[in-house]
Amino acid sequence: MTSARPALYGAHHTSRRAVLVLNLGSPDSPEVKDVATYLHDFLTDRRVVGLGRRTRHFLVDRIIIPRRAPRSAENYRTIWDDEEKTFPLIAHTASIADQLSRQRQCPVAVGMRYGNPSTAEALCALAALPSVEELVIAPLYPHYAQSSYETAVAFVLEELDRLKLRPLKLSLLPAFYDAPEYRSVLADHVQEHLPEHFDRLVVSMHGIPTSHLHKACRARNGHTSHCLDRREWHETSGEGDCYRLHSEATRHALAEDLSLPQRQVELVYQSRLGFHPWLQPYMSRRVGQFASEGVEHLVVVCPGFVCDCLETIQEIDDYYRGRFLSTGGKQFSYIPCLNSSPAFVSALSTLIDKTFADPSCRLSTPIPTKYQY
Repeated sequence: MTSARPALYGAHHTSRRAVLVLNLGSPDSPEVKDVATYLHDFLTDRRVVGLGRRTRHFLVDRIIIPRRAPRSAENYRTIWDDEEKTFPLIAHTASIADQLSRQRQCPVAVGMRYGNPSTAEALCALAALPSVEELVIAPLYPHYAQSSYETAVAFVLEELDRLKLRPLKLSLLPAFYDAPEYRSVLADHVQEHLPEHFDRLVVSMHGIPTSHLHKACRARNGHTSHCLDRREWHETSGEGDCYRLHSEATRHALAEDLSLPQRQVELVYQSRLGFHPWLQPYMSRRVGQFASEGVEHLVVVCPGFVCDCLETIQEIDDYYRGRFLSTGGKQFSYIPCLNSSPAFVSALSTLIDKTFADPSCRLSTPIPTKYQY
């Protein structure tokens, strides 16, 4: 079974500029075999699981997938749209691309890092359009991490080389966590969904292993402004793409933009896998502590995810909702992701305009080392 969603929108537009929207992907269906295929592709990516190839494949294929795929398939069924035969992340990414193509009057392709529509399908569709000369690669990741933004971009460049497609002028949309357009649309969205009375707004970011960070950024794990307090060091040391910095900055900016006390907005990290150290505080631990600290009404937002997916709908709005309420909490509110809202699409279009216009966003040749596989 392959995705019914097309890889290309606005193919009739004869613009010399086009956009490639990248996202993580989802299984083709909630069937165990499709979930197992998706998990294999995801977990054997060396930027996700940083072990040697043989060890990584043995661990994933012989231990993790046999145990995890059936349980994950059950979870995926809870967010499957049986009428549309798709998942929320796939549907919203398609809507983003469709809206962008209409707004910009240009071709927009969708490429998933894992699953369908594939990155190769998207690139071939764009390369077949004779009018296209320039392409902005637009990862739908506001924050930079090697296991999300970096692997998506590296895979695009690898596929371009493998497919030997005609050359295009490539520009790369930077991580946009701190862009005024993104901050504004995020704050407006959260404000729209924020209850009148609540005790704590939790910013839940996807966790990463501390080994993915620069050594200096691993210290004081659990302190939620360690990298933000050292922002100048990051900039002077060439470590401006630190995921911890980006996450801490988003929490701080959201409190500021919502005119909330900084202490009322808390940063946590979710979706830990394995037993090695990941960024803290862990949502899995904090959710059982909030009620004992006097938090009766908890609000959670996941700004690291543009589109709602298993980690937001099932993990946060189902599993952790239940955990909070079972430990004494009174109310739990989940704020949906920006998804394919027109406000977000307009903000993204503005960021794409800036990317086309900024020479520093042009991808150089040879390809920068961090994007080489």
